[in-house]
Amino acid sequence: MKTKRLKRCDKKIILSDQLALRELRLELDLTLEEAGKKLGLSAKGIGAIENGRVSLARKRITEIITSYGLDYLDFVRAKRIIEKALRKNKKGKRQTIKKVLKNSDRRSYQKLVTRECKVIKSMRRIKGLTQDQASKLCSYSRATIGHIENGRIELSKDRIEHIVISYGYLLKDFEENMSKVELRDEIVDSCLEKITGLDDSKLDIVKNLLGSL
Repeated sequence: MKTKRLKRCDKKIILSDQLALRELRLELDLTLEEAGKKLGLSAKGIGAIENGRVSLARKRITEIITSYGLDYLDFVRAKRIIEKALRKNKKGKRQTIKKVLKNSDRRSYQKLVTRECKVIKSMRRIKGLTQDQASKLCSYSRATIGHIENGRIELSKDRIEHIVISYGYLLKDFEENMSKVELRDEIVDSCLEKITGLDDSKLDIVKNLLGSL
């Protein structure tokens, strides 16, 4: 992969843009090396961006967050939280703040499992995909897949469509699952739980019954 050149700043200036990018990377459990590979940069290159030594235009910010499997709204959300925290931090200065957000402030610590999250997870399981396999199909990190399924990353319509298509489904398959009272994998889990609790005699009956279907 061809290494991209960075436009260096004369001074080290850490603004909410740089802090937001750092927080998004941390939310996804990405190291500097892992984040750099997605952009064709070294770990030092990502570090230079986050440390305010590289100028950031909106186009560049979009490239970075897209490589993380996120969208611009995720960046805006993180930036707003950081700016709010900075305003409350009367003693600190932007250039010297190393950690702005508490765990409770980060989206990755705000677990909100929606119906969309459950359906995305169900469709992955139905395909027999592990989170590692799903991450390769979607070009997301494994941590990102986990955060999506656990409600720690917001699911936009574009992101849902990307994941669904990457898993080999159509968008209408997702919509059909959204309308179901109970998802297929939930039914399977429920059946397995009941079967596990059966004694041998009843298990034989169930085996014969299933064999006749």
